[in-house]
Amino acid sequence: MPRFNDYRHKKTKSQTHFSWIGLAKMVPAMLLLSLCLSGCRGQNPSAQISDVGFYFDTVVELRLNGTEDQSLIDKCFEKMGQYEALLSRTREGSDVWRINHSAGEPVEVSDDTAALITLAEKYYELSDGAFDITVAPYVAIWDFTDNPGKVPAAASIAAARIHVGFPLLHLDGNTVTLDDPRASIDLGGIAKGYIADRLKEYLVGEGVTSGFINLGGNMLTIGTKPGDVSWNIGIRRPFGEASDVITTVKVNGLSVVTSGPYERYFEKDGKIYHHILDPKNGYPVWNGLASVTILSDSSADGDALSTSCFVLGLDRGMELIESLDGIEALFITDDMQLHYSSGFPISD
Repeated sequence: MPRFNDYRHKKTKSQTHFSWIGLAKMVPAMLLLSLCLSGCRGQNPSAQISDVGFYFDTVVELRLNGTEDQSLIDKCFEKMGQYEALLSRTREGSDVWRINHSAGEPVEVSDDTAALITLAEKYYELSDGAFDITVAPYVAIWDFTDNPGKVPAAASIAAARIHVGFPLLHLDGNTVTLDDPRASIDLGGIAKGYIADRLKEYLVGEGVTSGFINLGGNMLTIGTKPGDVSWNIGIRRPFGEASDVITTVKVNGLSVVTSGPYERYFEKDGKIYHHILDPKNGYPVWNGLASVTILSDSSADGDALSTSCFVLGLDRGMELIESLDGIEALFITDDMQLHYSSGFPISD
C-alpha cells in the first residue's frame, strides 16, 4: 500500500501561494466555520442574490454576486437534490443504498458515484487507511444522527470490524462489487466536497465570478468579494459557540473544510463520544486533536483530507499535508493551540 513518501512532492517557497476557495458554516446547528464579512459594507455589487435550503441533513447556503438570475441558485438546489438521491446511504434506491443491499452481487452505478469511489480509494491509500468509506457498519451501530447517548456494546463493534476494509470493495469501470455481503459503504466523508466542486463548475460555466457555496462544513468561494477583496473565513473554536472564532484566514477561490468532534457527539458518564470513527477499531478518535481545517483547490480533497488528518493525529497528519502540493492545514489541539502547515496563509 502506498505510504506518505510515495506521494511526496517537496514544497518550495514559490509553491506556498495559491488561489484559495473557502467555506463557512453560517447556521448555528451546523456551523463549523463562520464567514466574517466585516469591512465589506458598501462594497457589494449592485446585484446580489442568496438563498438557503436543506440537503444532506444540514442547512446549505448559496450567495452569488453580480447577478439577479435566481434560476442559477434554483438549478444548484435541483442538482443537490439529484446528488442526494444518488449518494445517500439511507435513501432507498440510491447508488449507495443499492451497493449496500447487493448481497455481494455486482452493481452498476453512475459516473459520479464511480468517480467518488475512485477518489475515496486514492485517499484510503494516501492516508494508510485513515480514510475508509467502508466504515458504514460502524456508522450504523453508532448512529450519531439520532443517538440519545447509547454507547454500542464492545461485542457489536468487534463483530462489525470484520466487515470493514477497503480491500472488500472493487470497482471495475462503473461496476461495484463488495466481496463481503455484510460490508457497506458511506460516502458522507467526501460527497459534500465533491458536490460543492460540481456546483462551482456549473456556476463558473454560467459566468458567475463572485460568490460562495456553503454545504454545511464545506465552504467554496468563487473569485473574490465585491471590490476585489478576499473572503475572510473565521475558523470556529472547537466546542465553542457557533459565533466563537478562534482565528481567520483570507482566501480567494479555495475550499475551506473543517472536521472536528464537536460536529456530532453525545456525552455519557463524563466522556464525549463523537462521529469521527477510527476505521481500524470502530471507536471515536481521541488523539489530542480538536479540529483540522484544510485549504485546497478541490473541496472533495479538503473533505477527505480533513477526516484523514484528524484520524492520523497531529504528527502524521502534518507529515501527510507537507507531502502534498497545493494543500495547507490548520490543526487545533485540545489545549486550543494552533499548528499551521508551512504554507498556510496566517492572518495578521
